Amino acid sequence: MLHELNIKAQCGDLKMPLWECPHFLFMVMGFIIIIAILGINITARFYTDPEIAALIVIAVTGFLLIISHIIIGAFERVAEASRARSEFISIISHQLRNPLSSIRWQLEILLRDPALDQRMRSYLEGVNEYNNRMAKLVNDLLTVNRIENNRLVLTSTQFSLVDLIKKIIKDNTFFADASHIAIQLEEKKNIPLVYADENHIQWAIENLLGNAIRYSNPRTVITVAISKQAEHARVDITNRGAPISSIDAAHIFKKFFRSKSAQRARSDGSGLGLFIAKSVVEASGGSIGFISDHSGLTTFWFTLPRAKKQMQ
Repeated sequence: MLHELNIKAQCGDLKMPLWECPHFLFMVMGFIIIIAILGINITARFYTDPEIAALIVIAVTGFLLIISHIIIGAFERVAEASRARSEFISIISHQLRNPLSSIRWQLEILLRDPALDQRMRSYLEGVNEYNNRMAKLVNDLLTVNRIENNRLVLTSTQFSLVDLIKKIIKDNTFFADASHIAIQLEEKKNIPLVYADENHIQWAIENLLGNAIRYSNPRTVITVAISKQAEHARVDITNRGAPISSIDAAHIFKKFFRSKSAQRARSDGSGLGLFIAKSVVEASGGSIGFISDHSGLTTFWFTLPRAKKQMQ
């Protein structure tokens, strides 16, 4: 809230000088309108000559038109910069996907070779891991671009949230074991089917669980709880690690944001995962949030709507 009132900070976010920033110019225009109204009112009281009042109105109107023109120009530059950025991300991301996919297939062919010695296999597996990270970053950038341009297409179907989470936990067991983390599933009875885009929801859950593993203290337990509500199914992913500060909490779902605890831990990440997860969950008709206390116990939760057939 305070950041929204800080005109200088908002202009800094837009990387525009103060006298060209729309927020500042709107504020200036508001002051001029107030002063103009007061000035005309005072003039009308002491000067009955209509020509003087008309000249004042014309002068104020002309000045406001000049400021309006500057504001429109500022907005046009912001819109043009946003469009250029969007096109740049789209072009670069698509250009990177093809070579990364080609590298992945060639690496997988090489890794299938039984004659490959262990040392060379270790090198290739490392290259493959970094290639997969790069491919994920490219896909995340494309997804963010679609979200910001309102072009994210979700294909909703009904599916079992329980089965999906069990699969995701199984896929992440090796990662958790390597980090000395245990994952415990708490499943309530009669969990309903949900109605959402299964592929995108799987990506969101994988990101939330991956973050929980990455930022957990060693030899702790991550709890994944699935429960039902009146018209939704709810998932709570709880871990124990560094607490999320109140300052970081206000920005946790913003794109490219990485908390101070993540920076101190030098953990990998682009700061896009939670932004995409929030966008996908809310576009599916659910909600998402988190709770973090001073002890480091943090719970990220989200809800998804129940399948319509079961709600009837």
